Amino acid sequence: MRGLRNIYNLGVKELRSLLGDKAMLALIVFAFTVSVYSSATVMPGSLHLAPIAVADMDKSQLSSRIINAFYRPWFLEPELITADEMDAGLDAGRYTFAINIPPNFQRDVLAGRQPEIQVNVDATRMSQAFTGNGYIQNIITGEVNSFIARYRDNSVLPVELAVRMRLILTLSRSALAR
Repeated sequence: MRGLRNIYNLGVKELRSLLGDKAMLALIVFAFTVSVYSSATVMPGSLHLAPIAVADMDKSQLSSRIINAFYRPWFLEPELITADEMDAGLDAGRYTFAINIPPNFQRDVLAGRQPEIQVNVDATRMSQAFTGNGYIQNIITGEVNSFIARYRDNSVLPVELAVRMRLILTLSRSALAR
């Protein structure tokens, strides 16, 4: 009982000292009202109508599929440009993303080589640049994989899934027995 009384007295003492510190009170009020409200109502950091340009040096069926995979609401319609216009467009802020599809891309993919697509990102638009880079990578990988699946008999993808399971020791035995 004496321990509870001691805790109560210390709590009252802390509240009294807090009432004397106006700056700390203002910070606490801000942290639990304005900050929580603004975090809850802010727009999500997803990609929305990002301008994109594509320099298609291949002009193949696969490159057309990749270009047509970028659509609203994430991207504006891709603008077809030359490789020489790419840097100038990024520097001027006309595009957030510029994709360079190399010549003979489809031929190299079907031959089993691993050609590379260059994606240039305007990092001054930070929120779109970060999320958009992942979107673009997933879109291109998905289109290439579905294209390859039509031309190859085996369904082996160039990527293998490695599932790693770890035991969490903080779980109770009853949770592990289920």
